Amino acid sequence: MRTLKDFFESMSNKIRDGFQKELNYIQMRLPVNKITSSFEETLQNKIKHKIKQANIREAVENDIDDLISIHDKAWHSTPMPFHPLSKDKLFEIIKDHDITILIAEVNSIDIGFIILYFTGENNIIGVIAGLGILPEYQHKGLGTFLGLASWKYFKSKGVKELRCKVFKDNKISYNFIKELGFEEYSLDFPTWKL
Repeated sequence: MRTLKDFFESMSNKIRDGFQKELNYIQMRLPVNKITSSFEETLQNKIKHKIKQANIREAVENDIDDLISIHDKAWHSTPMPFHPLSKDKLFEIIKDHDITILIAEVNSIDIGFIILYFTGENNIIGVIAGLGILPEYQHKGLGTFLGLASWKYFKSKGVKELRCKVFKDNKISYNFIKELGFEEYSLDFPTWKL
């Protein structure tokens, strides 16, 4: 039989482990009012000659296998700890009305995705929960392309701020996110959504 002390020690360990996990990530944010038309135009001009015939669409159930494949290949090409996605979890995510997955395709081939959700009072904060691109398509402007698509999506929903977090040892992703205008911030307490 578990004692009250065992229960509190168990809870303390879970909180400590969750907080430690958060310490491995850098919290980033970008107020939407800093995403000016001229800044968007600069980013679009930066990638327009790199990306030909790229499209964005919202993920549906039939995309689950492709999403898992992209996720696995993308994460194995980074220093981030790998956390596999199951079909059941992706099905749950796609069915969740508070989460949206946008897929980038080039020449009708799915090559990347971005996972978005809302938080905060009245859903005024848009969160980028994950972004993955097939290794052979990385460093070609597709991350920026997905970032611009997420901004368009979030702006249409009236968010006031964008947030994401980046694994502290993933310097390439950190620099990419900084180039998009995000700045570091600290949490008063850990959060564990997604």
